[in-house]
Amino acid sequence: MNQAEEAWLKELYQKNAPKLYQVAFRRLEDTEEAQNIVQEAFLALLEKFDLVRSHPNPAGWLMKAVRYLILQSLDEKQNRTGHEVELDEQITQLGVSNGQMLSLRDLLPPGLTLREQNLLVWFYEDGLTYEEISYRLKIPILTCRTQMFRAKKHYKKLSEQEKDFLELM
Repeated sequence: MNQAEEAWLKELYQKNAPKLYQVAFRRLEDTEEAQNIVQEAFLALLEKFDLVRSHPNPAGWLMKAVRYLILQSLDEKQNRTGHEVELDEQITQLGVSNGQMLSLRDLLPPGLTLREQNLLVWFYEDGLTYEEISYRLKIPILTCRTQMFRAKKHYKKLSEQEKDFLELM
């Protein structure tokens, strides 16, 4: 990236980041998540720099990106709440064996990859945020969220199959 492009990006950030943050904060009512959304929007801009640079309205492109990320965050919160309740119920039901607490890893159904197991354990048992997990895995936050979504989906599918199998026995 040359100096002119850096100056353009800096100006775009300075003019638009506060507005984008306000929009994200109003919808999410979460300071940290609103900041993350704005950062993710600018990371997406960097990934598609040439496209956005030639876009007739880069600020509008950013606003659409922020709106998309807000919706994704709201969906994730809704899905996360459902999965947390499901996992919490399973941990409560199965988590104690002979008076000793089992690890979440021990409760996960067979068939999950090691990566999926790690994601679920780090998120639910260790309480790591998406940012901490993405840093640990050296991947973008958006990729981390996608992988977590897929891990939860795979977990749900496998746990339903396991229930069906246990009911047959």
